[in-house]
Amino acid sequence: MTGSFFGQHDHAERAAPPRPPRGWRVGETVPWSVSWTSEQSYDLQISQDFPGLVDLVQAQAPGIGTPRFAALHITRHRLGMVNNLCHVCGRPAPRGDRYIFPVESGGFATMPDETLRYAGNVPPVHLNCARRARRLCPHLSKTFAEPMPIPSEESRLVQRTDVPPGMEALAKTLPRHLKIVFSCYRLYGPRFTRQIAKLREARGVATAML
Repeated sequence: MTGSFFGQHDHAERAAPPRPPRGWRVGETVPWSVSWTSEQSYDLQISQDFPGLVDLVQAQAPGIGTPRFAALHITRHRLGMVNNLCHVCGRPAPRGDRYIFPVESGGFATMPDETLRYAGNVPPVHLNCARRARRLCPHLSKTFAEPMPIPSEESRLVQRTDVPPGMEALAKTLPRHLKIVFSCYRLYGPRFTRQIAKLREARGVATAML
């Protein structure tokens, strides 16, 4: 990868990964942002979105191997968050067709004045893609999840340089003197935050903190 600081850390098996069965189609039955077993190598490059920091980037070979539904692809996740690319299909989600599942994803961040703001940590989806996800995803279908349109009020993209759970071993191999971006989230305004807090309370969902 161009602009990298060091060689790739390859955690994937050397053997050629198997082709997925017919039921796995990126952007249809497997979300675009999901990581695959063939993509378990990483590198670093200067961040274009967070000046002065370094991005952790992940090899890209979607559709090869087995999807890891519980693990978002680091690079595609960041691209989706920064550029409002659909979490399901990967295409741009324009204003007016930009939805999230705020009860089932994200959490709350504490501001300097001790108030809470809702922090969305999953890229947006088109309404049609949201409906497909709700139908196919066991978690969303089981919780009767409802997609909500992203509000027009301004949001702010925030980087995370803390190590996500499950990546501790990889983090130990990275240069300690660098400020590395592992992921990011969108911080929403007080009005949307209050709306999400009420929905979560009505559904009996705990106030998760980021």
